[in-house]
Amino acid sequence: MNVAEHHYPQVSVVIPSYNSAEFLPDAIESALRQDIALEVIVVDDGSKDNTAQVMERYVARKEVSYIRQQNRGPAAARNTGVRAAKADYVAVVDSDDALAPNALSKLVSAFERSGAEWSMVDIVKFWGDHQEIQRCGTPTEDPKFAILADDFIRRMMFFRKTTIERIGMWDENIFGREDWDINIRLLASGEPYVYVQEPLYLYRKRSGSITTGQLHRFLENTERLMRKHHKAAADAGDHRIARIYARNLWNLARRYFYEQRDLGASLRCARESLRYDFSAERVLHPIVHNIRRLRLGNRAGRSSHGIS
Repeated sequence: MNVAEHHYPQVSVVIPSYNSAEFLPDAIESALRQDIALEVIVVDDGSKDNTAQVMERYVARKEVSYIRQQNRGPAAARNTGVRAAKADYVAVVDSDDALAPNALSKLVSAFERSGAEWSMVDIVKFWGDHQEIQRCGTPTEDPKFAILADDFIRRMMFFRKTTIERIGMWDENIFGREDWDINIRLLASGEPYVYVQEPLYLYRKRSGSITTGQLHRFLENTERLMRKHHKAAADAGDHRIARIYARNLWNLARRYFYEQRDLGASLRCARESLRYDFSAERVLHPIVHNIRRLRLGNRAGRSSHGIS
């Protein structure tokens, strides 16, 4: 489909960006090279690098918009871009990633054939000279349950604007887990979707390790997400979700303990896990013994120093 045939955008490409000036041109150019009429909306989420200077070369183009806002996180930047979108279809591309050639026309065609409201696609994960295709999982059970156990969707990056507005946009209070959160809500909504089994999204694996503080925040938001989506159903007597919730909490307890040495958080998750799915195997697991031993040791240490 030739861009010249249309005088309006068929797709709004939203690119949320934070301190990604080095990679931002790749994301923008990958959108501008698509074979479909589009607009590009770059949302600068309070960057402190030279993002504004990079954007100077693009803002003169009528199909490119540049929005700057105070730093509020990736979910807020996505929401800002979606609200500004003029097209019925929206694609969200992170500023250090890119679109595969012809990705958007393929997705529009898939939507028109299927009547889908949102989509999942495979990705190409690349770093340095390496790349690998990663495909969405194919759960054998109901996807609405499978998504609660694990986010099997590689990328949900293309949807109808009205659909995302209808389910409430991205949750700005779940940092680092906003994709899993919105995927759970989309599947729970029953909105029809299409799985395009092609690697249409290029995901850049950036160098550098996650900090201890960032990991702790990630784990806290994983816990917050599970309390939001899993706990109410488990409390209402849904035994299937209760088991999923318990298993996820147990895995979180292990991560808090082994990766963070956060005894309080680990014990909290372990206790909650046992409350929803009591298991002798978990009660006798070394992690429970180690948490108790270390907590007792800490108490003894405080007592010897006169700390109550």
